[in-house]
Amino acid sequence: MKKLFVAIAMLFACTYAISQAVPVSTMIEKENRNAVMIVINQPVKITTEALQQKLQRAGLDEKVKKGSASYKGVTLSEISKDKIDVYTKVEEAPNNTSTVYMAVSRGYNNFTNSGADSVITQNTIAFLNSFVKDADNHFADVNITGQMGDVSKSEKDYQKLLDEQRSLEKQRSAIDTRLGVIQVELTNMKTDMDKKKVTVEDSKMKRANSNK
Repeated sequence: MKKLFVAIAMLFACTYAISQAVPVSTMIEKENRNAVMIVINQPVKITTEALQQKLQRAGLDEKVKKGSASYKGVTLSEISKDKIDVYTKVEEAPNNTSTVYMAVSRGYNNFTNSGADSVITQNTIAFLNSFVKDADNHFADVNITGQMGDVSKSEKDYQKLLDEQRSLEKQRSAIDTRLGVIQVELTNMKTDMDKKKVTVEDSKMKRANSNK
């Protein structure tokens, strides 16, 4: 039982560690740089889009290329009131999750570190920790959009069949009406034709009697 409690505690500890941003080092523009990393429980595409949107809302607009982007000489108040260079990178992680890296430079490749720049590092950690909710919300929004798309497609397919049904019913009504008219005409024509046949037979009989 004690081992079970230890295992559960370790599981919770791992989950907590994964969901929290931590200082690391990673390759930025072909050099190993100080950065902050967090694992996001969303696919790379969702995470990349959510991160780009979060930065855009903060006034940072840059097209992400292969999960990486750089924002030079920008002000990101959540991290620093001074102008900084921000580098982001999103990589695929196991089990359809993704890893987000964020590095900050004061300019001229003067990258911050957790010692001398502890405030900026802690602000970056807080920024990425808050990003977890943004990624989850974006996933939910994408899912809702997809569901709405499915509903819209179903509605269009339903309306298409409904229109076809109405069209066929109109055709059937027209056909039934025409069949009724044809039946009346056939009856009248048959009656007229039978009368004419009787007239022909009468004429033949009269002609035969006249020769006697």
